[in-house]
Amino acid sequence: MHQKKQNNHTLMALMISMKKFEEGTPIVIAHRGGAELFTENTLTAFRKAEELGVDAIECDIHLTKDHHIVVMHDPDLKRVAGIDKKISEMTLEEVKSVTLNGGETIPTLEETIQAVSVQIVVELKSFGALMELGKLFHHNPDLVGRCIVICFDHRAIQKLKKAIPELSTGALLAGFPVDPVSLAGSCGADTISLYYEGLDRDYVKMCHRGGLKVSVWTPNTIEEIQKMIDIGVDAIATDRPDILLDLLKRR
Repeated sequence: MHQKKQNNHTLMALMISMKKFEEGTPIVIAHRGGAELFTENTLTAFRKAEELGVDAIECDIHLTKDHHIVVMHDPDLKRVAGIDKKISEMTLEEVKSVTLNGGETIPTLEETIQAVSVQIVVELKSFGALMELGKLFHHNPDLVGRCIVICFDHRAIQKLKKAIPELSTGALLAGFPVDPVSLAGSCGADTISLYYEGLDRDYVKMCHRGGLKVSVWTPNTIEEIQKMIDIGVDAIATDRPDILLDLLKRR
């Protein structure tokens, strides 16, 4: 894999091969490891997504009571395990003792990174995990090139980028700001990650003109994914990476 320099855009770091960008083919990101195919945010999901042929996997992180970074989307375990308790109120040992729906367990971020060879998109769900994430990168600088950190709280992105300028970062958004390029620049984000509904080719072109790459999250049907391909987005995070991969093979 060709390692990009600090001033290149985030999505470049997600490439296994530069050929995709040359062909205008979007990067395939397995959202939560492919949540409609496998038990979300588990090592099994991440490994199986890699076997499918994705370019990257996306995961979410929270901080335990004893300051360990674990991979989990929700702040509590009600939906995934039927337990009414928050991750922040549990130790790592307690979290590790939980059996998720489907018989899986909750991995740490380090376990996730070690489990696959593809790039890791890390969504920071808890501002409290920011310091520990920074420590992880500081003590393991080789991980910086393997990860992109994304967050809805752009202050977190700004802090991380100032502390680790070479880290790839992305600003998550649910809407469409008038000036996405300035917004991304204000927090040091290398890319902008948008919810797919309502996104059109003109908006993508505007971002591209400003040197900003565009990633979208969770188009999951053939029609939704095909539209994102057609309007020229740079990356697609989907719960159905198998559909996206199949569509790209047909091109």
